Amino acid sequence: MFRQKVREAIRLAIAELKREGALPDFVIPEFSMAAPEDPAHGDYATNAALVIAKLTGGKPVEIARLIAGKLKASEIAAAAIAGPGFVNLTLADGSLTGALSAALRKPEQWWRSEAGKGKTVRVEYFQLNIAKRPHVGHLRSVVIGDAIKRMLLAFGYDAKSDTHVGDWGTQFGILLYAIKQLRFDVAGYMEDDPLARYEMLYSFYNQASQDSALVERLKSQGWGSDTTDWQNIHERGKEEFVKLERGDPENRKIWQRLVDISMKKLGESALRLGLAPFDMHRGESFYEPMMPEIVALALFKDVAKKTGDGAVVADLTADGLDEAVLIKSDGASTYLLRDLATLKYMKETLNFTANLYVVDVRQSLHFKQVFRVAKRLGFEGVEESTHIEFGFMTLPEGPMSTRKGTAIELEALLFEAATKVSAIIKEKNPDLENRDLVAKAIGLGAIKYFDLSHHRRSDIVFRWHEVLTFEGNTGPYLQYTHARFRSIVRKATNGTKGTKVPEGVALDPTEHRLLAAVLRLPEAIEDALKDYTPNTLANYLYTLAQLANEFYHSHPVLQEPDEAKRKLRLALVSGVVLTLAKGLDLLGIQAPDEM
Repeated sequence: MFRQKVREAIRLAIAELKREGALPDFVIPEFSMAAPEDPAHGDYATNAALVIAKLTGGKPVEIARLIAGKLKASEIAAAAIAGPGFVNLTLADGSLTGALSAALRKPEQWWRSEAGKGKTVRVEYFQLNIAKRPHVGHLRSVVIGDAIKRMLLAFGYDAKSDTHVGDWGTQFGILLYAIKQLRFDVAGYMEDDPLARYEMLYSFYNQASQDSALVERLKSQGWGSDTTDWQNIHERGKEEFVKLERGDPENRKIWQRLVDISMKKLGESALRLGLAPFDMHRGESFYEPMMPEIVALALFKDVAKKTGDGAVVADLTADGLDEAVLIKSDGASTYLLRDLATLKYMKETLNFTANLYVVDVRQSLHFKQVFRVAKRLGFEGVEESTHIEFGFMTLPEGPMSTRKGTAIELEALLFEAATKVSAIIKEKNPDLENRDLVAKAIGLGAIKYFDLSHHRRSDIVFRWHEVLTFEGNTGPYLQYTHARFRSIVRKATNGTKGTKVPEGVALDPTEHRLLAAVLRLPEAIEDALKDYTPNTLANYLYTLAQLANEFYHSHPVLQEPDEAKRKLRLALVSGVVLTLAKGLDLLGIQAPDEM
């Protein structure tokens, strides 16, 4: 990466200035290296002089001049002082074209890094509950998590993805009670969307528990039996879940069928979303045998106490984290206990260097409690565990809710996106081959990019006209830019393979800026992984696409009369195609060759 080379050149310049006495002796501090907001100001800007001035009491501009005068790296063509003491650096054309040539020779390697070699990272996302169909509410976790995994793999990490399926808890007790009372044939409905029926049944019973008029109508229609306790459904559900935890054969049989159907649906959804393959599908039930030992340890170490009603609770009020319940008063386990077992098991089996939970911000307190209790229990892996929280996605009319019927099913969302894009393609390019496949790729890419272009902590409002526009910071804009440049390469006689960069050809300012941007892909990945923010990579790709389109409208490629210049521009176009395709792939988005 050029950024690392330039950083090292600056450190060597500072060290030389210290040896000469131009600067006092001090430990060289960390300083920033970033691309200026205005590319005309250079390829990188550093605040090294400002940091040193604060440390030594010197004048920033004078220190900046000293550093600029000492820079001798072959990669740097010019250094200029800006503002209160920033040093703007411009890379040499030869260094850029040499790097492009190397990238085109090894298109599957140049953007990679070995920074994570030998390090294992567990990434938990999706977390789909069994007996429920995936909806838009699941989208942020899976899209963000998938992008993080892909970037980790690109940087050499052994990234292990885990769906951590929600297949345990009182909600399944409620569903079990409903199925048994209404005598549903759980083995049936395989051909008739069983998850829709189970989801309806669960929601149905939740409503019935609070609506006496609904209960009377159901009774009059013969639903349930004389012993069906409609308005205490949550208590009956708790009882059924406790029976499930204790191994009741009938409950286990029904529950297992729910799991089998749901896991099949999860696999279909993952395939439809174009996700990188999951490494693990460890449901919460997997950790059931490990939980009694953790409860016993918590009681033995006085981390938790048993209350008068039989619950097991860790008092975290002194830490401002309320009480953390491990076991409920009815004897049922909690999410917190299951997550404690997960953390312990995963550290022991994977020996991870990082453990990431891609879960929405509403679970912030929960994970703080998990990490605090785990630390008190002496579990390893706590310091390496991080909640990668994200904000809400809502509709213009307000929050989405499964219970209120305002949540958009994921399958319906993807179908509508493809339908809308297909109509656009039919209007703009009616002769396009494989229109349906391209429409699916653009529609899915638009939805993913809309999410990933926002900072993960931001709340976002889903609006179709913002998602599917071919202008501005959107997935279709990036995909169209890729297709536009791919068409140039396709028309060239030598194609992408073997494209050579001629030596000694000077770059004009637009070519220089575009090539420097192309070569920043590894830096964009590195920056995105610092705080697990895929929008950093998305924004880089958008900036690159803007520069590429500026180049497209002002610089002929195949029509350029000068042969050396034509070859240079074709190589540059190939670099744009390669970078956009790979960058989009790291976000889980396809880059169609034609649109």
